[in-house]
Amino acid sequence: MAEVERYFEDFVSLPCGLLKSLGYDFLGTSSRRWLIQGLMRLYFLLTLIACLYCTYFVAEETMAEIVKGVPSLPLLLRLVNDFNYNAIGILKSYYFFRNLKAKKSLFRRFREIFPTSIEDRFEYRVNECYWPKWITTILYLYFCATALILFSPLAETFIEYFVDLIKVGYAKANWGYHKLYEEQSYVIDHHNPLGYTLIYSMEVMNSHYAIVFNICPDIWLVAYAIQLCMHFDYITRNLESYQPMETKTQKDLKVVSELVRKHQILLELADDLREIFSLLVLVMLFSTVATLFCAAVYVLTQGVNKNVLGYLAFLPTSLGQYFMVCYYGQLIINKSLEIGEAAYSQTWYNGCQSYKKSILAIMGRAQRQCEINAGGFQTTNLKGFESVMRMTFQLFTLWRTLMEPN
Repeated sequence: MAEVERYFEDFVSLPCGLLKSLGYDFLGTSSRRWLIQGLMRLYFLLTLIACLYCTYFVAEETMAEIVKGVPSLPLLLRLVNDFNYNAIGILKSYYFFRNLKAKKSLFRRFREIFPTSIEDRFEYRVNECYWPKWITTILYLYFCATALILFSPLAETFIEYFVDLIKVGYAKANWGYHKLYEEQSYVIDHHNPLGYTLIYSMEVMNSHYAIVFNICPDIWLVAYAIQLCMHFDYITRNLESYQPMETKTQKDLKVVSELVRKHQILLELADDLREIFSLLVLVMLFSTVATLFCAAVYVLTQGVNKNVLGYLAFLPTSLGQYFMVCYYGQLIINKSLEIGEAAYSQTWYNGCQSYKKSILAIMGRAQRQCEINAGGFQTTNLKGFESVMRMTFQLFTLWRTLMEPN
């Protein structure tokens, strides 16, 4: 089979699709009727309200458990984890929309420099740089795990009802009314068909909003990082393979000036990418530490049971989410530094004086590595990922030491 040609829209289709599932059209190109657009905006508003409402009740229940002296540690850990997930989703959505204009500008600039002709896409190796399968596997596992968590209470309710239906008949069969937050009680009683429908729908909308904004900003970051690495790699290959000669000065200057221009554009894009996503990465860093810490405490205190296994099933995808950002953070550093090495290793000494000065300018700019960082707190790379693992272990060790009797 012929390989599918990849375009700019393919690189950003996943994050755009996630936002559209909430009713928000990032591109603003929807040609749907005004009624459908209004319903999409209404759904987005409802999911936000549901997320705020559920987060408030989870926080209230958490404080109540603490005031009681933590009679049930598993319940407290579950509540803390739920609050952390919802709060992170709300916080990320706030930072995402706070500088939305800058994000759309970044989107437009990446689209402008994306290779459009067949020859250019071949030169840039667009298809080779497309989303790798290991990342899409992590993302799809993430979506499957969250879908399983979302709809398992409803499936459990139906299964119990049909088992009851077979055992005791229609008249005596009971509807279990299981929901996502079993321990959480709301103003509306859910032990009736209408109340159950309202509460379960609200919890699903809450989870939908939290899930999308927990993962979507990170996917945007990776989508841009993939393209940035693709452009850096293109400049590196061209610098390595080009051989200047004093007999073709005009061509040499034209080639190197174009590479200098592209390099400058990429450096500006890399700086803007770091600035725009810096706080979002910082939020993700602390969220990952909190998730890992709660999981470790959960296993230590409760052992291996059904609830712990369900909790741990979601953990690898959450950890993989942070790893993919660190991986591409490392790749951006490597690719940006390789340009300087490529400029130095080519036969620049055969070129004219102006060519040599241009190569020197590229080498000077390439000395400063491009990077993604977490609010200036930590560089987001593979070493940073290792630091997060170490930080979590140290926190867990400290907690275990404090909990042990003298």
